[in-house]
Amino acid sequence: MLNIDDIFREKQSAAPCLVKGKWYRVQWTPDLSAGERLNLGVAFLPQQGTPYIQTIDDFGRLRCLYDDRAEFHAKLACRVAEMMIESEPNPENWTSPQLSVVEGGFAQGESAEEIVERMMGDLVPLSAPRGYRSTRHSPITKKRAYRRINDSLAFRLGNEYRRHVPEDPKVKTELGINLFLPFRRERDGHEAATIVSADFTKPEKIQGELYLGHRDVSVATTEKAFRNGTIFILRPGGNMKDADLRAAEEEVKDFSLYLKSLRVPHFLGKDTDELTDAIKEWCLEVA
Repeated sequence: MLNIDDIFREKQSAAPCLVKGKWYRVQWTPDLSAGERLNLGVAFLPQQGTPYIQTIDDFGRLRCLYDDRAEFHAKLACRVAEMMIESEPNPENWTSPQLSVVEGGFAQGESAEEIVERMMGDLVPLSAPRGYRSTRHSPITKKRAYRRINDSLAFRLGNEYRRHVPEDPKVKTELGINLFLPFRRERDGHEAATIVSADFTKPEKIQGELYLGHRDVSVATTEKAFRNGTIFILRPGGNMKDADLRAAEEEVKDFSLYLKSLRVPHFLGKDTDELTDAIKEWCLEVA
């Protein structure tokens, strides 16, 4: 006999786990005397986990309203907001003279990033690029890649999650250097891994990100008693122009050859899903 309660319970058990918490407007006051506030971003504080913030990365509309000097100060305000919110779990301490973080209410979704990106389009008109730049490349930064991979691993690793993904992805050396080592495993001794994004159009930016990742695993194996270090690299893609994509891929290819010459383990992924699969296998791999 068909039991509607059983059907309801089955649907509940099959439903995806949702991230729940509170969202906040990140507002900037360019001129304190005028008192005008501009929405520069959205923050989300999950019921479990660390705060997440996204701010605008295209300042074309802001330049139309003000001038180039306003763009400089807006970029600075975005960086200050990111540092303030990411380093402080208590929203009562999210204060700054020209920045206001205003609670908006309850929100839920598949991940913190999905929630914030959805709200950015609705609440932050300045985040929309100007018409003639609608097809510009929007890079997946290391921070964005880590957030996506971390959210996915939380479900895919299950009870093994915290064993391989520490709550704080950074490790500080005795010399005070902060190393980004978000993944661990105990194969052949204590091992660590980092992620790097090469999803940028400027070669010098790609080079800097790649060498920073190499620095993290290199220092980790010499100063922090990790036996080995692995680098997971997000390859360039998105809406890059063909010439930019070719140049970016060439940078990654050259760096991969450099890592091979040093016998540094690394993996190249075309997107965060492929990197997540590789990192999960790396975490669970048995000697």
